[in-house]
Amino acid sequence: MGIFDALTGDAYSTANRRNQYALATGQQQGGSALMNSGQSALQYLLGAPGQAGSLQVLDRGYDQAGNALTSGYADTRSTLGALQSLYEPMASAGKGAFDLYNDAIGANGTGGQARATAAFQTDPGYQFSMNQALGAVQRSAASRGGLAGGNATAGILNTATGLADQAYGQFVNRLGQGAQAYGQGVQGQAGALGALANASQGYGNASAGLATGRGAALSGTLGQAAGVQQGIGQGIAGLTNSTTNALVNSNDREAQGQTQASGNALGALFGVANLAAGGLGGAGGISSLGNVFSGGASPTSLMGRAGSGLANLFGYSPIPRF
Repeated sequence: MGIFDALTGDAYSTANRRNQYALATGQQQGGSALMNSGQSALQYLLGAPGQAGSLQVLDRGYDQAGNALTSGYADTRSTLGALQSLYEPMASAGKGAFDLYNDAIGANGTGGQARATAAFQTDPGYQFSMNQALGAVQRSAASRGGLAGGNATAGILNTATGLADQAYGQFVNRLGQGAQAYGQGVQGQAGALGALANASQGYGNASAGLATGRGAALSGTLGQAAGVQQGIGQGIAGLTNSTTNALVNSNDREAQGQTQASGNALGALFGVANLAAGGLGGAGGISSLGNVFSGGASPTSLMGRAGSGLANLFGYSPIPRF
């Protein structure tokens, strides 16, 4: 800083301008760095044209998981449906035997018993056995010459009754076996349906869990993106505040320097005035101004005193007077 800079304050103005330029450049570079890094982070999170981000990767992964779950459930339904169909013939065939068995044991009342009796009497096996037994009785009676007698008639009735009782019991037993087959078929179908119901419930629970996880993951990614954006805003705000504070401080220093320079200039003026006044006073004052140049005080001595005063003001030793 030159001597006269202390009087004009130009050095402070120059420094302030340089500070403002440096601060503006720093703010621009810092803001660009914040925006670039934030944009890169957002691209990693949200993606960009031609570039998948975390959001797209998560979405695609959950789509694949959902497709796999749906495919697995479809396979399970197909398997359980095939298992159920295996029990269908057993259940269908045994249904008639089950109903007729209940008729035969009286579970469906007299109407049911009548249906069971009619079914029994039309049973081919029963008719064959009855015809064979009655023929044998008739032949036996004929061989004894008593076919038309009372004994023959009683024998035929006893044979028919005994055979009917025996055959009916066997008929009911067969119906009971058929009813058991029906029960097994129904039980098998019920088991397959129960497994299918469990599979459906499991599929529903898994789908719900997958949807919940998907929502949470996507929400988390979006929350991270929001945090990045908030961080950019906070960083730029902080950078702006710092720059503003630095500019204010630089302006304050310039104002202080200008104030000090004004004080220096004013002090210099007062110093020169005092020196001049002292020189004039030594020559007899303003009223004896002519004497100053006529012999009371020479211009050289006055300038010497003024020069000595100015030199002392700016920190220089007085010029020796010879």
